[in-house]
Amino acid sequence: MELSRLRKAATSNGTSSEDVLVGYDAEDEDRGSREQATLLPHGSDGCDASTQFRPRASRLEQVLYASFLLGGPLVFGLSFASRNAKVEAAALVVWVALWWITEIIPLGLTAFVPSIALPLMGLCKPSEVTACYLNPTIMLFVQSFLLAGCVHKYNLHKRVALNTMLVTGTKPGGILLGSIVITATLSMWMSNTSTSAMMVPLATSLYEALVEKRSGDEEAGAEDPGDDGSQRRSDAQKFGKGLMLSVAYSASIGGTATPIGTGPNLVLMQTWEDAFGESPSFLTFFGFGFSYAAVMLVLLYAFVYFFFCRGTAGTLPPTSPTQLRSMLRDLGPYSFPEKVVTASIFLVMAMWLTRKKPILGWGDAIGGNSHDYMPVMAAAILLSVVPERNPFGREGEGLTKRGPKILTMVQFRDVSWGVVFLLGGGFALSLGIQRSGLMENVSGALDYLKGHVGQFIFPLLITAAVTSATEFVSNVAMSSIILPVLANLGPTSANLGLIPATLACSCAFMLPSATPPNALAYGSGFLTMKDMVTSGLVMNVVGISLITFWSIFVAPIFFPEYSTAI
Repeated sequence: MELSRLRKAATSNGTSSEDVLVGYDAEDEDRGSREQATLLPHGSDGCDASTQFRPRASRLEQVLYASFLLGGPLVFGLSFASRNAKVEAAALVVWVALWWITEIIPLGLTAFVPSIALPLMGLCKPSEVTACYLNPTIMLFVQSFLLAGCVHKYNLHKRVALNTMLVTGTKPGGILLGSIVITATLSMWMSNTSTSAMMVPLATSLYEALVEKRSGDEEAGAEDPGDDGSQRRSDAQKFGKGLMLSVAYSASIGGTATPIGTGPNLVLMQTWEDAFGESPSFLTFFGFGFSYAAVMLVLLYAFVYFFFCRGTAGTLPPTSPTQLRSMLRDLGPYSFPEKVVTASIFLVMAMWLTRKKPILGWGDAIGGNSHDYMPVMAAAILLSVVPERNPFGREGEGLTKRGPKILTMVQFRDVSWGVVFLLGGGFALSLGIQRSGLMENVSGALDYLKGHVGQFIFPLLITAAVTSATEFVSNVAMSSIILPVLANLGPTSANLGLIPATLACSCAFMLPSATPPNALAYGSGFLTMKDMVTSGLVMNVVGISLITFWSIFVAPIFFPEYSTAI
């Protein structure tokens, strides 16, 4: 059958989207827990690793492992001979950064190193450093994960995706547009990994529906006499590559639109609050982030359509929406829990957008003692009380303790605690750098650089450097190290350092290992390493250029008090 030949050509390595990850935490936002997962190589038989032969590590591997494992603690220990708090703090940064970069142990466990080292250095009390691991920003992160867990539990995200795809159309261009819009929208509110983990199989199904449609036409005698089979296979391959790239890249881009969309945004909000006294309102950040993400997504669609979709309409005709409607029927009717979760999400969004003026400003009305974690925590408590069955319906039992609830402890277990601790470790490390006085030295050097390269070149250098580094380093770890340093440039320079660095942390497009969305797309079997690197390089250049422009010219509109106008 033509479908099997086209599918084989598009997935020449034999890997299915369902066999992409073994043990991958679908709720993990960042590469922080990647060490708990095994990315199956293309062509892997999926056997358990314990049943396969594992060659003995070479002497070089053992030496490198020991060097990375012991090098950081050794540098830190030797730093005490200087009797200088700044030197000791710098050594601690080297230790933590080395373990974060090499992932010699799980990132979440490395994040606990500052909680031990800082009290021993005399820079912080144990109560001060441990408070960094459960501050309001981390509370917001955890509660948002609980709400997203309820969305997953009842497949509400799939219902939204399928209905959106029916609107955007089932032509190749429409499927491409729908995939980008759906993935980006969901990743604004959910983890990038869980969004792409849902979208990759869905995109694969839609791709196969296109191929099946063409195959069915041929079997019915609808093939044109001059039609070239090799051209069809080539177009199918090309479209499959573009579809997977659009899912991976839009997941990373969409997360930049909201404060809770990705880990670096959360680090920015907490760093901003620590450095300047108050973080931007949800509405202000959303206005800036959404406008940037929208333009970036338009550029992504133009790039993917031009290089991977253009000219395929003739060989890949539009498929019938029957399959989408069939998937919707499989989900069943719009249930009571789905309605409650949907209402909760919209209520939380409304509370976020109106917490600070100019819209309503309910947080200011109660004396300013409010935070964005409070609405989502209230929603989580409410969902833990509401039963799955309508308590006032025919089969309802009223509001009692009996029966399953919408939010249970299962959702707590699904929270990416490794990323939670990674965030806390970054905040603790930042606290240590500030207390030691090292921050002033580093920020002084950056001030000198900014004064000599100019206000146009400085954010470009920052963006390019962070974009390159985050291809190899966890974006949360990268933001935890660099953002507190850039915050010391002063409140009027946020648009030259803090903002471009934060956006750049979500621009890792080149390597499959750079982000979980990249790994999922690569593991689908449609993409080769060359596809990822070449396409990612183009998107990296686009991202660096747009971030620099947006930071210099657009950020002052949304953050006038924290920007240097050009």
